[in-house]
Amino acid sequence: GTGYLLAEVTRLLRASVDQRMLDLGLTGSMWRVLVYLQREDGRSQADLAKELEVSRASLGQMIDRLEHSGHVQRRAHPDDRRIWRVFLTEKSQEIMPSLGEKAQALHQQTFGRLAKDEHRALVATLMTLRDSLT
Repeated sequence: GTGYLLAEVTRLLRASVDQRMLDLGLTGSMWRVLVYLQREDGRSQADLAKELEVSRASLGQMIDRLEHSGHVQRRAHPDDRRIWRVFLTEKSQEIMPSLGEKAQALHQQTFGRLAKDEHRALVATLMTLRDSLT
């Protein structure tokens, strides 16, 4: 049915993102963290977990891996040392153009066969479905 098809497309997209990120030593989930930090560097781990809709524990493990690989740095919040803020490193800044190219290539592979009107209709339909579930 329709739900199965949506789940299958989502699974295939995630697998494709993971495959494209392998050469950078990243997973799709790690890529999402970097993209969110590029938009707003220095976010707290709690904010990132909420934004990415993952548990704090799962995000903590991702941040551990990203920190170990030199992609992010944790710093205590200046006003509340219980809050850890996450920042991109120079290493991450250097790979951002490559991440953008990979995302654009995936977008083209995924949606390139659709006419502009079909793509707009798909986006509108997906937004309607999302809104009905939130």
